[in-house]
Amino acid sequence: LRERERAKMGYTKALHLAAAILGVAALALVQADEQIYRMCVPQKYYQDCLDLLKDPSEAGILMECVAGRDRIDCLDKINQRKADVLASEPEDMYVAYHTKNQDYRVISEIRTKEDKDAEFRYEGIILVKKNSNINSMKELRGKKSCHTGFGRNVGYKIPITKLKNTQILKVSLDPELSATDRELKALSEFFSQSCLVGTYSPYPDTDRLLKKKYSNLCALCEKPEQCNYPDKYSGYDGAIRCLDKGKGEVAFTKVQYIKKYFGLTPGSTPEGDASEFEYLCEDGSRRPVTGPACSWAQRPWTGYISNADSVNGEEKLHNLQNRL
Repeated sequence: LRERERAKMGYTKALHLAAAILGVAALALVQADEQIYRMCVPQKYYQDCLDLLKDPSEAGILMECVAGRDRIDCLDKINQRKADVLASEPEDMYVAYHTKNQDYRVISEIRTKEDKDAEFRYEGIILVKKNSNINSMKELRGKKSCHTGFGRNVGYKIPITKLKNTQILKVSLDPELSATDRELKALSEFFSQSCLVGTYSPYPDTDRLLKKKYSNLCALCEKPEQCNYPDKYSGYDGAIRCLDKGKGEVAFTKVQYIKKYFGLTPGSTPEGDASEFEYLCEDGSRRPVTGPACSWAQRPWTGYISNADSVNGEEKLHNLQNRL
């Protein structure tokens, strides 16, 4: 549920940005070409898009909302000239790039003010204590792990995928177990103890049974019996805190939160001593957290996808880009 809410909040924020940005561009272009930009959004966000256009602060913006089944359908609409712009995720850009004989164009990126100069939207890393004896991925076995939360990218999906792909983590193929059960079983057997909060199942009874069955995955949390949000050892900063203040031996989190936690970004107050921790790289080497990270997964920035006709050639493409 938290992931769905976070995704909706992120997409809605992108719609706000798109409305404001494209509104300025549309006003300028309409004067010359009477063009109205059509922004495609997945059906579930269509009402949000309409609501944005009702906002008095957006008065005068000549823009329309077009509903697609999902973002892939929106890509088709852009290709068919039934829409002009899509606030897209990196996956959409990948699909567009690998679609033959199309003229999709990524016309701008959507960046945050805090990380506007960062190469990626975020980077997933492994953090260990400087005095630990962990010097390879294999040596993570039997250690105490700190995760952002169940089902989340950096603290759950990426570690499972990476460790599976390197044959270090063995996930059961038992057809009697659900996919979630198999993953939790693998993590429970791989790590001695963990803090992995969240809702393991949308069904309360099943959620309780899974947490009881794999209780060591909740052992390091502030409230093991609850093993859910809020917990001071959950989330991006919580995973670091679990390693720093708790009993964890390895944490999975984002580079941005490492910098904030240790006071390495302007205006941030250090909560821990950066000199006591290091990044663990995939090849087993270490790097100080005060320098460049060795991330094992990177998330590109989101952006806007359009087509050649919608930007009407290089001149108007550059004009639109300058406003984004």
